[in-house]
Amino acid sequence: MSLNKQQNSSDIRLFIPMFLLKKLSKHRLTDGLYPVSLGIKQVNNNYKFQQENNHCHTLFYCLSGQGKLNYQGKERTIERGDLVIINPDTAFTFTLNKSNDSAINSTQTDTPQSTRDGKATENVVYWINFTGTLATDFAERLLMKMDNGVAHVGVLNNIVSDFDHLLALGARGYTATNVIHAVHILQQALSFLALQLRLTMFNNSSNFDLEAVEALMRNSLHQELSLDTLAHYSQLSKFHFAKKFKELTDSSPIQHFINMKIQHACTQLDNSDIAIKDIASGLGYSDPYYFSRLFKKLVGMSPKQYRDSRHSS
Repeated sequence: MSLNKQQNSSDIRLFIPMFLLKKLSKHRLTDGLYPVSLGIKQVNNNYKFQQENNHCHTLFYCLSGQGKLNYQGKERTIERGDLVIINPDTAFTFTLNKSNDSAINSTQTDTPQSTRDGKATENVVYWINFTGTLATDFAERLLMKMDNGVAHVGVLNNIVSDFDHLLALGARGYTATNVIHAVHILQQALSFLALQLRLTMFNNSSNFDLEAVEALMRNSLHQELSLDTLAHYSQLSKFHFAKKFKELTDSSPIQHFINMKIQHACTQLDNSDIAIKDIASGLGYSDPYYFSRLFKKLVGMSPKQYRDSRHSS
């Protein structure tokens, strides 16, 4: 990534040394995902990030201010709390705009400008280039819930903290222990952002009340629930209900319901001496042998083995 202005004193830009990148690409604890370069840009005027042939994934996280992203033939406005993921070997420009105070006040009255070190800053953007054998998997986990690489996640204190810890690597030094820790902070940040995007998708799905569906499931553990019943409850067709449910949970509705039943069975096996056949019956399974086979398939051991294991765990 090329940066076309001199850094301000408050900026940080780190490039992982080549000798260390080679080690990261081979070490089993780091080869899946690791940073190549990263930084924070804080400016009060126009500034441009530009990329043409970067072989890494690029992430921007806008903490305050506003900019324009030109990517894949589209111009997008990037604002406070927005996340951007750029695929490798894809040209883009991201220009931070000199903020207009009146515009800020009119559009961000409920979310005041972020500050760092006690000073108001018009444009604050974290950026990171990352790669590794699992980098595409991590990126796709995010991209599947984004709009052409852009999504709003809001200002998240734990993500800000994670990025600050990553940037502190320059001060802590490039020892193996420090870098391995930084790599796992990056994994943690990307995993949390994927979770946050799912929650955002859920909150934006005004016509689909996942909490109500899960409450219905919890209140129906003693019986069977069909896809027809669940879809009718949500006032959706079976196809649209199943599609929306899987988007939000990564599981089919019926499998999710079965998982709830087995989880409840585990709780009863751990905390009571209720006979296994009675637990099965209480979950709507008239055949205890079928229940035991289903339990073993999901948990990896029979209900009796699971109950006995509490004394040896």
